[in-house]
Amino acid sequence: MNRYVVAAVLAVALAALAAPAIDRGAALNTHRQVETGIASIDDAATDLVDTEEPSPDGHPNPRRVVELTLPRDSLTTVAVDHVRIVPQADRRATVVRYALADGRVRETIIDERIVGSGPDGTAPLEVRGRGEIRLALTLRTDADGKPVVVASRL
Repeated sequence: MNRYVVAAVLAVALAALAAPAIDRGAALNTHRQVETGIASIDDAATDLVDTEEPSPDGHPNPRRVVELTLPRDSLTTVAVDHVRIVPQADRRATVVRYALADGRVRETIIDERIVGSGPDGTAPLEVRGRGEIRLALTLRTDADGKPVVVASRL
C-alpha cells in the first residue's frame, strides 16, 4: 500500500516539475508557427514589389495569397489572440505584432509597406481567429504613385 502512495506522490511531483517545460515548449512551438506565416507574408510582399507592377485601371492588380496559422490552445501550442500588421509612416517597412492569449507580445519587421485597407498608407490590418487564415496581398499604387501592398482577409 505504501508503494502505491509513494508512486502517486512521485507522479504528481514529476508532473509539477514538467509543467513549466511543457508551457515553454508550447510557447516556442506557437512562435515558430506564427513566425513561419509572417515570413511567408514577407516573401510574398517582397516578391510582388520586386517582380510585378500595378495594373492599369480596369485590370486586376497582381496579388499573392498566403496562409497564416494561428494555433488554438492545446498541450503543444498557446492560443494567439491577434496579429496586427502596422505600416510604418516614416519608412518603407511594416511592423507585425502578435499577442498570445496569455498576454505575451512579439513583433517583427517586414521590409515592405503593407497596409490593411486602401492604399492611403496608414490603415493597419488586425487578424483574429484560429486555424488557417488566408490573406490576399495585392499590389496597388498609393496617392504618390508608389507601389504599396494592400492586405485583406479572404
